[in-house]
Amino acid sequence: MTSGIFFLKSSIPKGLPEGVKGIQLDPVALGFACGGADKYCSTAYSQMWQHYGSVAKLRSKYGIDGKVAFVSFSAGLGFMAPLLNSEKDRADVNAVVLLDSTFGFGPPGYIKAAKDAAAGKMLLVSLTSDKGSTDAGNNGDYAWRQLVMKPSGLSLSESPSRSPMPPPSKGVTRSGDLWYYRYADAELHHWDMHKILPNVLDAHLLPYLRGENGGSKVGGWMYWALGLVTVAAGIVLWRRNPR
Repeated sequence: MTSGIFFLKSSIPKGLPEGVKGIQLDPVALGFACGGADKYCSTAYSQMWQHYGSVAKLRSKYGIDGKVAFVSFSAGLGFMAPLLNSEKDRADVNAVVLLDSTFGFGPPGYIKAAKDAAAGKMLLVSLTSDKGSTDAGNNGDYAWRQLVMKPSGLSLSESPSRSPMPPPSKGVTRSGDLWYYRYADAELHHWDMHKILPNVLDAHLLPYLRGENGGSKVGGWMYWALGLVTVAAGIVLWRRNPR
């Protein structure tokens, strides 16, 4: 089976293992470009989500029959927020890495994903760069704390960084398969998040896709298939051994 990692406003790192396909989703290439200096704004990614509309379509287009993961940097939230707000699509996602990708909106999809990860239903790793302000539109760390963690009602516990992740000065907390790495802007600037991506993959995402560290969940569509097989087997046994 082939697992897929979809990258939003993030380049595909070198050295992905066999059986894991990296796919860069580019809204501008599809004609969804924002005006101004940054063509890759959140609106472009939101329009791209509307274009695809489901994780199932992404699976079909890119030949992914195994696990599905997303890596979203910054404005990729325009794609991830509506995806994670869909019960069906969220159930078909195994793992999400957010690289300072909140900024003012994301809930309720992010809140639902955080609760699912805390319950062990998926992996969610959120890395933020704290600018020290209380502006949710400019400080992704403040947005994550106030707009996602606080309304989720989740209680996270302090945890050591998982190697080879560099320990953030503001700490690491987790609950189940929900991880929150809180870096200060001075040690990891928002635009430098790409530098830590290989560490996140090695520490969290790739082990999870291999079935380690709680990553045994298959895609949502597989649950349906397994359920149908189980029902069919039960019918056959009942017919052979009716009571």
